[in-house]
Amino acid sequence: MQMLRIWNRALAWPVAAGIPLVLAVAGCGASAPANVGRVSGQVTLAGQPLPDALVTFIPVKQGGSTALGKTDASGNYTLNYASGIDGAEIGPNRVSITTYAPANPDSDPPRAGVPEKVPAKYNLKTELTADVKAGNNTIDFSLEAGPVVQPGPEPE
Repeated sequence: MQMLRIWNRALAWPVAAGIPLVLAVAGCGASAPANVGRVSGQVTLAGQPLPDALVTFIPVKQGGSTALGKTDASGNYTLNYASGIDGAEIGPNRVSITTYAPANPDSDPPRAGVPEKVPAKYNLKTELTADVKAGNNTIDFSLEAGPVVQPGPEPE
């Protein structure tokens, strides 16, 4: 019986110390890095919500990580910085918005291509910028109709 009490006390300290450590480690993945601000908003084209558009934030500073988001049926998006981390790098970003998706006949099931609906000044020749701040950012894009350029095959 005495041996059981000693063993219980010997085990109690590492177990008690380990619980806060496990909780602290589990909480680490939930928070975004200090250089990332949460970004969401709405994209409209000619006053109408733009569904199924890819929104890309590209940090102006070299070495930054790109953030991506896809608009829903109402044109709303939330950027994803990395797996499980929503947002984009804090600071100035170039922004690209496109609906184009190439066909992929080899996928299962095969996927038809989606034509570009967004003018080139918002994607291939983007003029869009956004300044991401720390914390929560709502950044809406009201795009005007204009000439659309369909991406072609890449030169060899």
